[in-house]
Amino acid sequence: MPEAHANPAGARSPALSLRCGRWYGDREVALDLPAGWTVRRLDPQDAPALDDDAIQRAFEQPIGTPRLRELARGRRSAVLAIDDLTRPTPVHRFLPRVIDELLAGGIDASEIRILIGTAAHRPAGAEEAAKKLGRELARRFPPLVHDFMGPEIRFVGWIRGGPVYLDRRFLAADLRICIGGAVPHDETGFGGGAKMVVPGVAGRLTIAHFHGALPPRPAGQLEAKPGQLDRRAWSEAVARRVGVDAVVCAAVNSRAELAGLAVGDLVEAHRAAAQRAIEIGRTPVPREWAERADVVVVNAYPLDTDPIQMGKSVRIARTFRAPCTVVVNGASDGVFYHGMGMGSGVSSRRLLRNIPGLLGDPTSLWSWLRGMGRGIRAPELAARLTYFSLNHLSYASFASGEGRLGPELEAATGRGATASPLVWSPRFPGWGFRRKYRGGRLFREWSELRDTLGARFERGEMLVLPCAPLQLPEIR
Repeated sequence: MPEAHANPAGARSPALSLRCGRWYGDREVALDLPAGWTVRRLDPQDAPALDDDAIQRAFEQPIGTPRLRELARGRRSAVLAIDDLTRPTPVHRFLPRVIDELLAGGIDASEIRILIGTAAHRPAGAEEAAKKLGRELARRFPPLVHDFMGPEIRFVGWIRGGPVYLDRRFLAADLRICIGGAVPHDETGFGGGAKMVVPGVAGRLTIAHFHGALPPRPAGQLEAKPGQLDRRAWSEAVARRVGVDAVVCAAVNSRAELAGLAVGDLVEAHRAAAQRAIEIGRTPVPREWAERADVVVVNAYPLDTDPIQMGKSVRIARTFRAPCTVVVNGASDGVFYHGMGMGSGVSSRRLLRNIPGLLGDPTSLWSWLRGMGRGIRAPELAARLTYFSLNHLSYASFASGEGRLGPELEAATGRGATASPLVWSPRFPGWGFRRKYRGGRLFREWSELRDTLGARFERGEMLVLPCAPLQLPEIR
């Protein structure tokens, strides 16, 4: 339940205790606030972590499909597409049981492949894979890493309104299982499920179509609007067509622990996990508190590894329409990269460089033109499709410096009294912040941000969401 703490003027400063650094230390940080402030912490409904018996029951009682070991019988090979470190899914808690099921079904260990579905995120290194899978399984089953612009991409065809390019290694397996977290997501309602196919193991043009030509499904929404082909609906149509045998979908609690698990059909099991995520993230907010708040603090945990993901927390803050938003963000990996150009801005040089590749490939050109036809009635989607089709950037190019602002602009963030959001992050790249949040201000020292708040609001009222990306506020 929400808690309120009032501190009269002259009293000892109130303090926030927030988790920070998913995958990188995962610790509590104490942040002091100006004296005299009223601080209201809005914790989600939350849930305890699952024990081993509950995890085992999820595999023994799948939803909408036979048990994994039954699905594995008669199959020669299997691929497990899992999400990467941008997502908090504690795959290591249940992946050994997935492997055990496949072995029990008769698939040889040498024919089990783990494919990290990075979509257009940066590639995952060996140490990161060990964090996700667990060190022992990462050693036994060295994972493959998807590359959305790499040589393994194959054209599948046009499926229910979009061009489909997928990783050959995913398509080649006899048994295909998708593993991911059902975390609220701004474009597909929730993560996980079929999203591990599109965009998880998809090629560049498919990801461009996904982000550009189709309407989003808002975070926390389970189903599409009647008759609408949105991003999740298309992902699920593609997954059905190419053949996904089962999904393993996890829900996490405020400490990024495994608090829900559903195994089975790519839609039914996903919705069960998403429903669990709704129960965990439900956050009641008295309307009076929402209307009186001067500052909303959103903690980016447990999506505080990749700086790009901060947008999900900023969106949550907008629910309250407070004058000032503060974001606490570990941004632990310190990399601000998305291969579709998100965060690197529009580059005329990159657009011109990429045009010949589009025009010179008949399949790519046909896919783009056909997708544009869908945008006649929605010019914004047509513009987005063009942007994502031409503004892509490989990680190798990014690592060499392309897309970044010069060091002279790294600290050139907003300094005015109304700057928002105010972001405390030891690791968020200054150039990336400048690109994405021109009206905001980035702080390396919490004390400086605290003093800025104190100067702007004499005796402020603050709402705090301690795990904002998981939370679904309900203003009552």
